[in-house]
Amino acid sequence: MDYKSESLFHDIIEFIAEGIFVLNEAGEITFMNPEAERLLGWTARELALKNAHDIIHCHNEDGSLLPLEQCPMRTVIRTGNPYCSANDLFTRKDGSTFPISVLCSPITENGINVASVTAFRDITELKNAEAALHKAHEELEDKVRSRTEDLITLNQELELKTQNLEDLNTTLKVLLRQRNDDKNELEERVFSNVKTLIIPTIAKLRAFTVEPRHASYLDLLESNLLQIISPFSLKLSTALQNLTFSEIEVANFIREGKSSKDIAMLLNISKDTVDTHRQNIRKRLGLNNKKQNLQSFLLALK
Repeated sequence: MDYKSESLFHDIIEFIAEGIFVLNEAGEITFMNPEAERLLGWTARELALKNAHDIIHCHNEDGSLLPLEQCPMRTVIRTGNPYCSANDLFTRKDGSTFPISVLCSPITENGINVASVTAFRDITELKNAEAALHKAHEELEDKVRSRTEDLITLNQELELKTQNLEDLNTTLKVLLRQRNDDKNELEERVFSNVKTLIIPTIAKLRAFTVEPRHASYLDLLESNLLQIISPFSLKLSTALQNLTFSEIEVANFIREGKSSKDIAMLLNISKDTVDTHRQNIRKRLGLNNKKQNLQSFLLALK
């Protein structure tokens, strides 16, 4: 190397932004540049021919002691293989440690490894940034996990409330349907009882009434009753509305299981008249040419 080249080399070494030191075959420091002095707190003179491992590279990344025989930088001269890492620690003069990125390469003369040169850089800020990023990532994951759990809980609560509302709605529908069925049943009973029990009785009373005043009262009573049940009759079967009062009266007894003979005795009419009513009832109900049991059909109309 000529003078100018050597001078340029020393200038580069002096002002480069990385710490550089050279180790001999024994692992002793033979050279340190100013940046290495600044980073380590030692002067080149203080560390001259001192064992580098014992002074500045005796710890693993986790802070535990690194035995000399396990030091990867010490094997570079022996193996000739460079060592590169971003997970090493160097120790300062004051005993504190700092993370480094390091590249250690062999120096060869005549094909023989006679020394090694190490370039290193303080990566404390990078490690802090990585730690801060890792912490922020964990915090974000915790928040996401917490939010997810909250959303799952909220969703479960909403599903439960929805199910409760559906159950309540179903119950309400059942109650309303039952109420409507009960109302229809009550209206039908009122209508049926008035037409089958009260109106025929009024007709019989009218037959035995000779006083015009009494007949007027009976007409008024019948008119009022029919007016009361008229809204109910609109909701009942058209087939039942087509029956006469006498047929409804007979149909009511048939529904109760009375025979024609029993009905004749109860209504003080002939059995033939009851049979005629039966035929007329079947005809009005559309059962004339069917084998449908009249009592069963009437029971189904309740």
